[in-house]
Amino acid sequence: MQQNPNSPVNFDRHSFQQLIAQSPVAIGVLTGEDFVIQSANAALLAIWDKDESVIGLPLAEGLPEIIGQPYLGLLSNVYRTGEAYYGYEAEVNLTREGKLALLYFNFVYQPVRDDVGLITGIMVTATDVSEQVYARKKLEDAEERLRLATEATGLGTFDLDLQSGAIIHSPRLSEIFGLSSKEAVSHQDLRNMIVPADLPIVIKAFDTALQTGLYYYEARVVWPDSTIHWIRTTGKIVYSDASVPLRMLGTLMDITEQKHILNELTKNEETLRLAIQSAELGTFDMDLVNGSMVWDKRCRELFGLGEDVPVTYDNAFLKGLHPDDREKTDQAVKLAFERELTNGDYDVEYRTIAKDNRLRWVRAKGKVYFNEHDVPVRFIGTVLDITENKRNEIRKNDFIAMASHELKTPLTSLKAYIQLLLAASARTGDSFFTNALKKAESQINRMTNLIYGFLDLSKLEAGKLRLQKQDFDLVQVVEEVCAENRPIAQNHHITFELGEPLMLHADPEKISQVVNNLIGNAIKYSPKETEVTVTVTRFYDHVRVDVYDKGIGIKTVDQQYIFQRFYRVEDESTKGFSGFGIGLYLSAEIIELHKGTIGVESVEGKGSRFYFTLPVN
Repeated sequence: MQQNPNSPVNFDRHSFQQLIAQSPVAIGVLTGEDFVIQSANAALLAIWDKDESVIGLPLAEGLPEIIGQPYLGLLSNVYRTGEAYYGYEAEVNLTREGKLALLYFNFVYQPVRDDVGLITGIMVTATDVSEQVYARKKLEDAEERLRLATEATGLGTFDLDLQSGAIIHSPRLSEIFGLSSKEAVSHQDLRNMIVPADLPIVIKAFDTALQTGLYYYEARVVWPDSTIHWIRTTGKIVYSDASVPLRMLGTLMDITEQKHILNELTKNEETLRLAIQSAELGTFDMDLVNGSMVWDKRCRELFGLGEDVPVTYDNAFLKGLHPDDREKTDQAVKLAFERELTNGDYDVEYRTIAKDNRLRWVRAKGKVYFNEHDVPVRFIGTVLDITENKRNEIRKNDFIAMASHELKTPLTSLKAYIQLLLAASARTGDSFFTNALKKAESQINRMTNLIYGFLDLSKLEAGKLRLQKQDFDLVQVVEEVCAENRPIAQNHHITFELGEPLMLHADPEKISQVVNNLIGNAIKYSPKETEVTVTVTRFYDHVRVDVYDKGIGIKTVDQQYIFQRFYRVEDESTKGFSGFGIGLYLSAEIIELHKGTIGVESVEGKGSRFYFTLPVN
């Protein structure tokens, strides 16, 4: 007899148990107050990570890991009250691969009653929702990180429904429009706050976004306090499967400060450009990483190069210099690359020769920039045409040389007459007359030294100062200079200990001039009755001459300029001291011509040590 498919199906007890056993939902029955595991289908045993050996055991014995968790208490409450308990995404620590793992379940504790209504056990049904919870928590974590990142950057976020016009936005977006963070605004409210002149920019950007999917614009908004602020909006369109624009997601940033900085930078750059143009300065920029060099139009003009000619350090720069200036200028550049020595500063004068053989004098100033490892990475600077100034300087030096030369003859005659008068006064025994003549001779010697200094200066700057090298005893020369200064400086004690002869091949007259200048300075800037000490020391490949004094000392800030031409320390401590500031400059140039070094060490108020070194050939 065929069974009617629409008639109810009759299940016997065995069939029902089989249905429960095969159910994908975890199901089990616990009996008695000890919650003995009466039955547990495969799904429940899998959740527990147990086999059928736990059947017949109290739950706490078969599943000991739940001891200390709230579930035994919940079961007791259901067994006692008869009220079912529903758990949603409940946290449970269960064993997985021998270790406790945090899992999440939706479950029901349902009381089981007998025929007379007494509670005899509890049926447990559970569904593992761990994967869903993990995924949701990851999403929530990602959203929270995004929120924190957005807040940290000051961004406002929005979600615009393009069908209804409704907008959801972050509190920060309201603040960017000058409103309270708690104040919600509509899309039209935001549009109304755009500066009218910028509204076409926003409308065009919106229309473009509907076509391209990308939304971007910068515009000004008017805050409720009437102040003007800049905003930058970036967004993206979300489409339906039918390519219908549904939503626009995006961010919004207050860029008022950036705009102000950019405007100020633009203004400063324009001011700098006008200043450079007005001063007829040329500019250069050298990338030391890849070796590229960029010159502006004026810089190219000073080297006689067209705008389309590529420039490099070796071919355009060094080859464009006067041959006599190449080595000096190349050394100045290399020295600027030594951070410890120059801090990247570059300042040099040189001559350029254009293709038409026109010679120009140029002064270049620049700065080298270094990376965190003190490696030079960029070299920028300016060049200035100083040809006319140099010509005037040459004319001045020629005049000084001519005038100094013309003054030498009458001074020489005057000194001879003074010496004759001194000899005559010595025979007469007139002490007043003799002292007066000695003072006159001293002033003549001083004027003679100044004239010779100016002559040397003019020769030096004209490139005509030449060394007359010969072999001589340095110790003997220093002793002679000390002896010459002792009668002049009777209020000071000049000490020098003679030692073994020390032969050098150099210009003895010029070296004597340097020693005399250093001793003269020590006497000039030292109190009376103080000592000036001179020493000569031999090293392996050079000698060093030191002049020590106990004078007023030199400030640290002045020490780096003390050997520059015409430089004089001007403060209260130097008032009343005469001089033109050329002695130390000439001394430094003379020592440099000898391939030596010169320097000073000084402590203000405690004295100074001037020194120079010379190579021993």
